[in-house]
Amino acid sequence: MLLPEFCEELFYVKEINLFETNFKNYLQKVVDYNFLDTQKWIQKLYKYNHKIIEIKLLKQFNLSSCELTKIPTLNFKNLERLNLNHNKLKSFPNLNLPNLQYLYLFNNKLTSISLNFPNLQHLDLGNNQLTSVSLNLPNLKVLHLDNNQLTSILDLTLTVPKLELLFIYNNPLPETEKNRLKSICDKVYL
Repeated sequence: MLLPEFCEELFYVKEINLFETNFKNYLQKVVDYNFLDTQKWIQKLYKYNHKIIEIKLLKQFNLSSCELTKIPTLNFKNLERLNLNHNKLKSFPNLNLPNLQYLYLFNNKLTSISLNFPNLQHLDLGNNQLTSVSLNLPNLKVLHLDNNQLTSILDLTLTVPKLELLFIYNNPLPETEKNRLKSICDKVYL
């Protein structure tokens, strides 16, 4: 399957929204069969017939509700928002997204995650099956970990020093852990 012809004019695109589209079937084939050179997708998006499309200015990419079980290894240098809510992701790859500020992974099937994004400010990992998280997010301000299976959290004061708002309700946290989390940031919702 080829990308639609309009894709040849995506050079100046700043946002791609594929929310609940029939494009999800094509995207899954991309992920499964590597039709795209996903390592350099931001700079060169290859059609199956090898025509090159450039999308250098992409800032927002919405892939929510696309039934994805995997995501391509994206290398969007200018991407600031990535929405992968309401999919079926069981893992999250290590992506090169140096300008990412907002990451939405709400309502997937993640059981553990390790993230290291220097500019991330807002992270939503709510409604997954997380039992462990490893975060190195020096500029994160808002963190959603609600509705998971977490029983403890590593010291966020070291790995997420600017955290202002933590949502961590509906997790099987012991009382001692809840008390410790209350001292981490200004607002904690247990």
